[in-house]
Amino acid sequence: MKQFHSEFEFSGVYTSVGSYSTIPPTILEQILSIRKVAFIDRKKWDIESYQGSDYESDEYDDTDAIYIYSHQRDRVTGCVRLRPSSKPTLISGALSFMLTTDKTRPNTKHCWEATRFALAANDNCMGELNKSNIDFRTAAIFLSMIKFAFKQNVHTYEVVVDAMMEKILKRSGWTVNRRNIAQGTKGEKVIYGTLPCTTSVFEEVFNKNTPARTTLYDEVLSDSLMAC
Repeated sequence: MKQFHSEFEFSGVYTSVGSYSTIPPTILEQILSIRKVAFIDRKKWDIESYQGSDYESDEYDDTDAIYIYSHQRDRVTGCVRLRPSSKPTLISGALSFMLTTDKTRPNTKHCWEATRFALAANDNCMGELNKSNIDFRTAAIFLSMIKFAFKQNVHTYEVVVDAMMEKILKRSGWTVNRRNIAQGTKGEKVIYGTLPCTTSVFEEVFNKNTPARTTLYDEVLSDSLMAC
């Protein structure tokens, strides 16, 4: 894997990037704990791999996994998991019912899967909302995902999201290109689609989520893109 910058800051929110093999164990435990609260406790997902612990993990949390996480010093406040689409993924495994044909998927050579996006919900981690009514942690993680994509020659992310997450992505400036729609285990609408990773998308997400009081100078954006 290519080397990449592991730190990013957006509107006071700091994010880091780490692989399963190199991420500090205390950070990984916090990520898995946040996921457990978000998906098992709050959303009541029926995840077959969950065994009743304080952590939510599955077979895809392995050496092919990359984690982008927001943090306040050593406390994780949000996270997402990334995996190369050329490797085993949720979309090629448990979520393969979202694929109507083999041609539904994009070229896996330049595509990664993004799953398990979650924010910490305790009072100490609650973030501010920006002018697009998006949590700054969400925007920072999205921007970090695009920056990571630039460095790794990733053209698009595969995602499976519910209607609410699709709206959050659209409000943030990152629109899901729908490829299929199905029903989840509770009858909810579930969307399989892709998220393009381009300079124009980065600019759109940056501008839509920058605080109104802040002016986005060209040199600031240039520095952000060159640091990828």
